[in-house]
Amino acid sequence: MMTAKELSCDLAVVGGGLAGLTAAVTAAERGLKVNIFERSAEDRYPCNSRFAGGAFHVAYTDPTSAPEDLLAAINRVTRDEASPDLASALAANAARTVYWLRDHGVDFSPGPTPMHKFMVMPHRPMLAGLDWPDHGPDEMLKALARRLQAAGGKLIQKAEALDLVMTDGKCCGIGLRLDDHTIDIAANSVLLADGGFQGNPSMVGRYIAKRPDLLVQRSAGTATGDGIRMAEDIGAKLVMMERFYGHFVAREALQRPEAFSPYPQVDQIAAAAIVVDNTGRRFVDEGLGGIYMSNVVSRFDNPASTFTIFDRDIWENGPGVKSVYPANPTIERAGGKVYSAEGPAALAQQLDVDPVTLSTTIKSYNACLEDGSRVAQDIPRSDHAIPAAPLDTSALMAIPLAVGLTNTMGGIAIDGAMRVLDKDDQPIDGLFAAGGTTGGLEGGGTIGYVGGLIKAAVTGLLAGEAV
Repeated sequence: MMTAKELSCDLAVVGGGLAGLTAAVTAAERGLKVNIFERSAEDRYPCNSRFAGGAFHVAYTDPTSAPEDLLAAINRVTRDEASPDLASALAANAARTVYWLRDHGVDFSPGPTPMHKFMVMPHRPMLAGLDWPDHGPDEMLKALARRLQAAGGKLIQKAEALDLVMTDGKCCGIGLRLDDHTIDIAANSVLLADGGFQGNPSMVGRYIAKRPDLLVQRSAGTATGDGIRMAEDIGAKLVMMERFYGHFVAREALQRPEAFSPYPQVDQIAAAAIVVDNTGRRFVDEGLGGIYMSNVVSRFDNPASTFTIFDRDIWENGPGVKSVYPANPTIERAGGKVYSAEGPAALAQQLDVDPVTLSTTIKSYNACLEDGSRVAQDIPRSDHAIPAAPLDTSALMAIPLAVGLTNTMGGIAIDGAMRVLDKDDQPIDGLFAAGGTTGGLEGGGTIGYVGGLIKAAVTGLLAGEAV
């Protein structure tokens, strides 16, 4: 086992995902002594950035767009609730970050839309099951690990961070469990980059869901909120902890995630149609999209109790067949149940919901679209990316839904230099954070998603330059 003196360093990084590796390489290339402490013992340790789809975008926008356009996109999707410092930092540094990654061995290729202009290669197919080995994000982390080694930095595994060492208000190291021993190591600066807390049922239950056991884990599930906990213990501010990035999936994913998760998503069908609870009543504006609706449903007493109701035209000609990994025919091909019936009452009987309520819901919904009122049973109906249209009651269909949790959006509050802030919004000396362990950039009232990979890379790069 290495001694505490041998492990002392200029920068101690907790977590070896994209944020941690980007920061570590940047700092090591500046001549600093850098150690990454990664809890996992596996060579290709699981983390969300290794399991990602591979698209680098800023709020669904080409990351090399003009900074003012990127800032506008961030503010649009978050409804101006993103931290101004973080939004400006991301917008100003997105382009140079993807070019930095390219210069450090990450292979990009353009995809079919501006959002996909920077796709990490080799392309990862959007399939059921976590088919990540040897695809782009996996290769990206391996490339950065090689650059870290070349720059003199170290990636130390089986090293679990326990707490932060504080002296006179300054963070000056971390407590570690390493090879079954507990030691404190000294560091001039510490960077927390170990992801969010989606893999911690207790924290998910505290902030996100009454029944975390009824959420489907769509990603690595290895982020357990250790960095957030350690920061909170020494007085750091936490923000937007109740927000997460997730999608609707078929309910069968609760029992067979390998066949129904992380793909296909059912968001697009739900956004084109209606979503009802187990009484048959709408409860949410479907036009705000699947991420928003997933956040709403997660707070139900039973988050596996909703349905999307659509018609055959949506299923055969709409988002059911047009997405990257389409629900039609994937769900049925995998053995999932897609209900169909002629009329609301017959469909309600199949779903075990009240036929009168469901009939009233559909009638009111169709009327609100036909007369332009855009409100049905006191619930608005806006248009998101997919325009809404009245449902054909002679050819109704339904899919039972579950909520898929990809990653949490909230976490440690930081400023534009990635410095951790205390509850008075003052920087904590010597302590930085990056990537999924931070909050303030995504979320807001409509749960705006800015992009997990670009958030990790930009905040990591800026942290590595700031320490």
